[in-house]
Amino acid sequence: MPAHVVMYRERMEQGLAHDGMQRMNDIGRQVVNHARADCPVDSGQTRSSITHHVTLVGRTARLRVGSPLERAKWLHEGTGIYGPHKNPIVPVSAKALKFPTPGVFGPMPRGGSRRPGGFVFAKSVKGIPPNPFLTTALKTVLGTTNVTVRPTTK
Repeated sequence: MPAHVVMYRERMEQGLAHDGMQRMNDIGRQVVNHARADCPVDSGQTRSSITHHVTLVGRTARLRVGSPLERAKWLHEGTGIYGPHKNPIVPVSAKALKFPTPGVFGPMPRGGSRRPGGFVFAKSVKGIPPNPFLTTALKTVLGTTNVTVRPTTK
């Protein structure tokens, strides 16, 4: 007995769009996981801010992966002599840059215990080398031939 199938174009396109959104969502989760694994960690705030968002524009599903934090861009692209301007970081309104030290600092006091804290001063710093953790994550998940990176502008 023959079967008769009727497919409605609108429903087919809706189904394809839904499938595309699901696939992009899966890819987005994978990219976020790889990016978080490669992201440098100090406090963990940048790593935890990496997210993805999928939108449907016409018949095209678009995936956006990134972080809303400005420091994520600095970590990704580098700063100072390693960044886009290739210049060391120098103070703008002071004679020196001032950085807190994370551990003990200074000579041993009379009581025999060290005090935490202190500061380091510098006339300039080199900056940090780039760590393209987002691009690397995209290339890991999608392969190097399938990735085109376009920087976003504000």
